[in-house]
Amino acid sequence: MHKKRVLFLAIMAVLSGHALAAEESSVPPGSDGPALKGTAQAIPESDVYDLLTKSETTFSALYYGRDRQEKQPNNSNGGDIRVNALNLGLNFKSGYAWNVLGFDAAAHTSLRLTKGIGFSEVLYHDYNDMSDPAEGGGGRDKSDAVLSQAAMKFRQSPDGQGFSARAGYTPISIGTMGTSGGLQSHSYRGLEAKYKIGDFELGYGWADQFRNEWDYRFRDMTNSWEQGRSNGSQAKKIDYVNSIGFRYAPENAFIDLGFGEGKDYRRTAQIAGSYTWKLAGGDTLTGVGYYFQGKDEAQLGMKNSQTASHASASVSYTTGGLTLMGGLGKSRNPDGGEVNFRLTPYGNSDNRNFIQTWGQDDDFVWDGTRVVKIGVSYDLSKQGLPGVSVGASGNYATGLKNPNGAPDSKAHEIDLSASYSVQSGWLKGASIGVYPAWFRSGDFYGKKDRNDVKVIASYSKTF
Repeated sequence: MHKKRVLFLAIMAVLSGHALAAEESSVPPGSDGPALKGTAQAIPESDVYDLLTKSETTFSALYYGRDRQEKQPNNSNGGDIRVNALNLGLNFKSGYAWNVLGFDAAAHTSLRLTKGIGFSEVLYHDYNDMSDPAEGGGGRDKSDAVLSQAAMKFRQSPDGQGFSARAGYTPISIGTMGTSGGLQSHSYRGLEAKYKIGDFELGYGWADQFRNEWDYRFRDMTNSWEQGRSNGSQAKKIDYVNSIGFRYAPENAFIDLGFGEGKDYRRTAQIAGSYTWKLAGGDTLTGVGYYFQGKDEAQLGMKNSQTASHASASVSYTTGGLTLMGGLGKSRNPDGGEVNFRLTPYGNSDNRNFIQTWGQDDDFVWDGTRVVKIGVSYDLSKQGLPGVSVGASGNYATGLKNPNGAPDSKAHEIDLSASYSVQSGWLKGASIGVYPAWFRSGDFYGKKDRNDVKVIASYSKTF
């Protein structure tokens, strides 16, 4: 059944792109549209048909390969991940009728290329399919396809000033409510509204359903990490999530402030800021700071959860193609262990992209964590290798709290990267990157030692 649905949606997505192109050419440039119903007045072509004539459709293809091996008691593979996946997507963005009203739609299919292990977070994960214990015992990743976005949009002004809004199945990024993603963006069933004056912007977002990257449809939000999808789950519904946000973004700087709530489950607040100094010779120095706090509400959350918090900051110096970075971070969550940045338990409804001290295999936000991060990256364009970049970073953390009075743990991680982006020709924009990582945590209860490597290749074309 899934294979048939995947094929059907993939064919429909491709055909929809051809249909849009055909419709676009069916209206002669400069002509008027059909008469407005009930009148003799024609609708100006430039008003209505801007929906299509000024639209764009983007095709994307992404390959994702990962092999993560985690040290577990009794040599089990409980934390292992092995995945080879291909994601194909179509993203349609209309123009604006009467210069104010439009719509967007997106569809994609995620294809499992080889047999895998574990929870990849890029393929649909069936929690209840235990038919192959060799795949990790916690369900199976599968191929699927989904209509991932379908939303109306409104703008008061083409320059982005004034009021704008989106409603439907849509990404939302306001305050503490965001849309993280894997190969394609997660989406909400909800709305976002913003009002901008100059460099100031005030916004509000609200939603009552969500679709994770690893799901094939939109679902009600719950206080259970798997959204009530596993057998015997006692998940309770979170009626909605919402957030208000304020942003001030003049040239070379920004301040972003947000407050959010998952109804009867959790409340959050955060502030982030950045400033870039322009130095002699084109060099730059950029500072970023971030603070977050959240607290569960007793009705649906942890009844004893007090305020959890995270603070991190970084300074980056760029000269030529070289960037040097240093950061510090500290986290606290004595009742819950790892800090939850979300308005629901897992996998959605957060805007934690401002964390300055994360690593590939861990965010380093466990209770008690004090972490130092250093990093270096280099764009080799100036060395005669345009499109090639390399990087390395290291995290060293102390104070990770263990339960039952056990001594604190230490952890460290080393991340490497090498990538290439095609600079010209018909493959311009195609890229491939390799990302090895090594995480070591000793006797820490929360996460065990890991060796990890990711390979990500992508290509997109906008028509």
